[in-house]
Amino acid sequence: MSATSFYNDQARTPRRFSRNRLLYLIVSLYILVVSAIGLMVGQPLFTQTMTGLLTMGLTLAPTFLLVLYIWHFFNLAVIVRPERPIQRFFGDMRAGVLDGDKILNGTLALIAMVFFFSTFNFAKDKITYFQPFVWDSYFADLDRILHFGRAPHEWLYPLFGTPLATTALNAAYHFWFFLMYFLVFMACYDRRSRAQSTAFLFAVVICFVFGGNILATLLSSAGPVYYQEMGFGTDYVPLMDMLYRFNEISPVWALHVQEMLLEAHHMGGAIKGISAMPSMHVATTVVMTCYLFTWRRWAGWLMVGFTTIIMIGSVHLAWHYAVDGYLAIPVALVSWWLGQKLTRLVTVTPEPGETA
Repeated sequence: MSATSFYNDQARTPRRFSRNRLLYLIVSLYILVVSAIGLMVGQPLFTQTMTGLLTMGLTLAPTFLLVLYIWHFFNLAVIVRPERPIQRFFGDMRAGVLDGDKILNGTLALIAMVFFFSTFNFAKDKITYFQPFVWDSYFADLDRILHFGRAPHEWLYPLFGTPLATTALNAAYHFWFFLMYFLVFMACYDRRSRAQSTAFLFAVVICFVFGGNILATLLSSAGPVYYQEMGFGTDYVPLMDMLYRFNEISPVWALHVQEMLLEAHHMGGAIKGISAMPSMHVATTVVMTCYLFTWRRWAGWLMVGFTTIIMIGSVHLAWHYAVDGYLAIPVALVSWWLGQKLTRLVTVTPEPGETA
């Protein structure tokens, strides 16, 4: 190796490892703030949830990699169509495995995101220490005002008021979890459209902090599923009775999760964090939609449809008032805009094979 080449490599190394430094800084500050809040309420932040998420990440990583490789092969064979797709596919796989810079930076970013998500879950569970659930009746009334005197789920009943339709909505609602973490995984290791992937990671963090912590505390509400339990009345008992009847015919998995969250709220448990306003399912799906529009327009339009399904499912499954989703949309769009602004602050000259 020549002296010039060695010098250039050394000059690039700090830049490579500083690629996600603003993300690390934001996550670190967030963990410090939440740790301080935990000490204030007498419940220090601990790593049990983080360990669980790391274990889950290690479990899901092979699945995510498999999905990425399947898609890459399909893209080569059907869209790119090189002369020798199989040889090109294995060449790309080998290049990815040998790209230590990509693997190291991606893994560090992924670890940062895992610690962020676990800290967010801890903070979300502390909402009622600062603001009890007081907004539910207002949001329920606002829902009826905006929907011509009827609750939104009543308008949805003719289309989705069957056991099979409810199960389908629930399956899509749970698929959100896989899709969210898959796209975070993909963005951490992406080098071809690094600026947009970095913007996505920033936007996810901003969306969860601003929407899922700050606004969720200021507008603290439990959601229709817990409306009666929190002492607001019996307005949503017919909806819950319908979901339990449907569950006897076709599975409604949301009911089990809702029961676990309620038990954890009263008695403590591994899964915690009741919060309705704004809907983070809707907000993060909108952020994912913005991200996928930068990748392929058809993928973005598919996500528009998926966002609509998530919005409908959030109401039909009694997780949210419709207004929770309406507020989530501007929260997500502002988060995406801020994510792009932050990305411009840290964008560096692309390495070979990358785009800024």
